[in-house]
Amino acid sequence: MALLDWLIVAAYVVFALAVGFVYAKRAGKDVDEFFLSGRTLPWWIAGTSMVATSFAADTPLVITGWVRDRGIWQNWLWWCYCAGGMLGVFLFARWWRRGGVMTKAELAELRYGGPGAAALRGVLGVMHAGFTNTITLCWVLLAAAKIMDVLFEVDQNLAVVLSCAIALSYSLMAGFWGVVVTDLVQFAMAMVGAVVLAWMSWSAVGGAEGVHAAAAAGAPFTKDTLEMFPHAGPGGPLDASFWTVPFTALCVYLGVAWWAVENVDGASVAVQRIAASRDERQGVLALLWFNLTHYAVRPWPWILVALASLVVLKPAEVTAPAAGTVRLDAATPSVLVLEEPSGARHELALTTDVEGWELQPEVDDGALVDAGVRLAKTDSERAYVVMMRRYLPVGLLGLMVASLLAAFMSTIDTHVNLAASFFVNDLYRRFFVRDASAKHYVAVARLASGAVLVVAALMALAADSISDLFTFFLAFLGGVGPIYVLRWLWWRVRPETEITAMVTSAVTTTLLTYAPITWHLGPLSQDGALLSEGRLCLVALASLVTALGSLAVFGAPDPRALVPFYEKVRPAGWWGPVAAVAPHVRAPKPSLRPLYGVVGGVALVFGGMLGLGYALLDDWARAGVASAVAAVGTVGLVLALRGDERSAHE
Repeated sequence: MALLDWLIVAAYVVFALAVGFVYAKRAGKDVDEFFLSGRTLPWWIAGTSMVATSFAADTPLVITGWVRDRGIWQNWLWWCYCAGGMLGVFLFARWWRRGGVMTKAELAELRYGGPGAAALRGVLGVMHAGFTNTITLCWVLLAAAKIMDVLFEVDQNLAVVLSCAIALSYSLMAGFWGVVVTDLVQFAMAMVGAVVLAWMSWSAVGGAEGVHAAAAAGAPFTKDTLEMFPHAGPGGPLDASFWTVPFTALCVYLGVAWWAVENVDGASVAVQRIAASRDERQGVLALLWFNLTHYAVRPWPWILVALASLVVLKPAEVTAPAAGTVRLDAATPSVLVLEEPSGARHELALTTDVEGWELQPEVDDGALVDAGVRLAKTDSERAYVVMMRRYLPVGLLGLMVASLLAAFMSTIDTHVNLAASFFVNDLYRRFFVRDASAKHYVAVARLASGAVLVVAALMALAADSISDLFTFFLAFLGGVGPIYVLRWLWWRVRPETEITAMVTSAVTTTLLTYAPITWHLGPLSQDGALLSEGRLCLVALASLVTALGSLAVFGAPDPRALVPFYEKVRPAGWWGPVAAVAPHVRAPKPSLRPLYGVVGGVALVFGGMLGLGYALLDDWARAGVASAVAAVGTVGLVLALRGDERSAHE
């Protein structure tokens, strides 16, 4: 980092703090201003904020790790959620905005009514204020620590403290106004920085031709790394050899993951921005803009850097030459020492010929290991930052670091603000202090924001893998998705149904992750350990079975208690008993428009995404097919949107 780089980074920090000061007074008026910008956002601000917030400092790191360790196809782990995103565009976004709620927890009380609904709102408030957003903040802070460690050679613990100090000083002032304003700048900076790094890295290794040549050589990656879809095995579908681990994982992503997770009807981040939109139409367009940009456009700069890194940054590891005791000395971090019981001493270097690409110890100081055990290896998630350091010149490096800092601050702001909204709106104001002044609740929100960030920082100090945190988080509420969809479509779902699904998912995930069980589930397990895809399937199955079973145990709800929700939201689906006691509500006409809107939207996004990827890899035949799929999907999407607009005015 040269002086110019530091000046660029400092300029962004000053800008962010200035935004905080400018919007502090406006954000402090009341909780609607602090958490929802007064519900006045146009679609392009709300949608861009969704995109910007979904890109944190951790995102390019974790995607680089996936591509390096498994291949491009591993991105289906998050690409698959586009299907749920399009359901949101044509169903849930409109209903969220009509509900007029601030959080997903508040929606639960509106949906069900009565003491059971209030209890569910409290449970969700605790869950989202104290756990889900905290885990997200944890992996974002961990990524910031890795970036600082590589670029600035700062100790990881100190890096987390510095990151928290910067984010907290800004996020306590501006509220949601500061979040959305800085998101616009952050999105532009992040895209420019990512594209420039991708272009320079890709050019340095000879582009697609150079990458294909390296893959043909077979070290350290093969042609399979460049595949968009993993291959099945040689046998038929009824043959065990057909179900390779990668192909089975893809089937889980596309067949289970997207509908099973808690965010299938809208992530909390998206719901907050839909609620902040000026009307339901703006909320729908905001979510559509997010899906198009998030999935179809933005991944490829990161993937290109990851592929280029495989050519220039070779993976390396160190194994124990004999049984003994590991010694790690903070004064000499470039050396790992192994002491044999006989007194023999082995000094193992952790450095490589590339600055910043050091091996990371995988064992603790004083650990007893056997011969052949892996002691340290290069961290694939750090490769993205090493590529920044290697290829970006003065000025551009500062811009890229500033963009990552901006992304970090954007995500921190969002999740701190979001966690505080759950605490204030669904716990403090709902159950403890109901009639205080608006300024009182804003003050409590700021205190809660600081507390959430401190807890997340403490968790980050004990974590070492962004990817492990991400996959655990996906499975933690991995079975509630079907119930979250059904609550919009079927009057029969009760608050106890949601609670059952949520508790089952959380308990099952924890048990499957930490219980000492040997698993033999074919490609869903490996060496007796349950893979994350297998864990997700078991969690989804357990949660769905127990939740549906609870319907028989608790019986049908009183239709009259559901009338307030039915009046405000006017949902589609099976609401006959409620409609019978609320004849004044105009029920929506049955229509296939949402279906072909969803199918068209998914075809557009996946066709465009794959078409761009195949073109970048010089596979023009497949690029043409994917582009044709995108064109057909565009027609379906446009027809669905026009039909939506006409029905809204009828």
